[in-house]
Amino acid sequence: MRVTPKRIFIFTGVLLAVAGLVALRILTASGAFATARRQDIAGCTSFALPGSAADLEMDRSSGIVYLSVLDRRALDGNALVTGTILKLDLNDPGAQALPATTGDPPGFRPAGLSLWAHPNGPRRLFVVNHAVDADGAEGRSVEVFEEEEDDHLFHYRKTVLDPAFVNPDDVAAVGPDQFYLTNHGGAGNVLTRAVETVIRPGWSDVLYYDGTKSSVAVSGRSFAGGVTVSADGLRLYLAEAGAKQLLIFDRDTETGSLYWSSLIEVAGAPDKLDIGEDGALWAAVEPNTWARERSLSSTTPAPTVILKFAAPVNGFSKAQTIYSNAGGDFSGGSAAVAHKNQLIIGSVTEKRLLRCPLPNPPG
Repeated sequence: MRVTPKRIFIFTGVLLAVAGLVALRILTASGAFATARRQDIAGCTSFALPGSAADLEMDRSSGIVYLSVLDRRALDGNALVTGTILKLDLNDPGAQALPATTGDPPGFRPAGLSLWAHPNGPRRLFVVNHAVDADGAEGRSVEVFEEEEDDHLFHYRKTVLDPAFVNPDDVAAVGPDQFYLTNHGGAGNVLTRAVETVIRPGWSDVLYYDGTKSSVAVSGRSFAGGVTVSADGLRLYLAEAGAKQLLIFDRDTETGSLYWSSLIEVAGAPDKLDIGEDGALWAAVEPNTWARERSLSSTTPAPTVILKFAAPVNGFSKAQTIYSNAGGDFSGGSAAVAHKNQLIIGSVTEKRLLRCPLPNPPG
């Protein structure tokens, strides 16, 4: 076939049109045109951290919140950047964040957290770790820490590795050695990651680790993120960021199997989740994940939205917006926990916590 200027022009036009459609698809799916309406909480205060606290885990028996702290804006190509776990005593208005561990594994880069309160033994803290070695190679594991006596200080116990930990994001402990883990994505290289971002084929899953090996508990999801289990262990809540919804599963406490219950649609990509004292579900939601990704490498603000779903949480539950701003006051909120009359908000980029009073004891 003879190549003519006309054919070249048509071919170029088609390529540009396809590229434009792909770009529009990415921008629309990531909420690039979305923002958040301002809804403040009077009297919020904040204090500095050595990094951003992208996940929070509340120990309601003691009033201590644990923080997954890492300077995420400094990560790009820097193998020396590591993080740690800090703790904050919410019983003390003047408390500062203190170390929660006696030492961390080499190259420690914490992500999701989960606390297991053992009824007849020491409590354990499970931490998703994207550790990096001296050559910059990233690992994928769950680190298990065990409390020393009753001083809320944890020492490193073991590392859990499994080939199925492809892109771990969050963890929900349900036993001394058992947990659920979300794989945020299933892509294994640059090309498949691009396909997953554009087409969203549902390569993300939830694994159940029984203490020896993992198995797939939920499959076919689009960017599974935050995961948590109710206090009685009978329900599991999953944030499916790519589909902008919260999934609710009934749980078999003997086998770890999950059974579909219902879903709740939200206006944005849900991130980390927390269950309050009365069973209410708290969710940090990202209306604009495009801005959130840009904020990791720049000072571009990203919206912060915190929602509450009163108990009983089901597919008919209505969201109550507790806190919302376009990112100017507090950018990239990724996790929130409520305890008595306080709300604590962490961020994927802000090197500080937001601590807000609540008018009534929350769920």
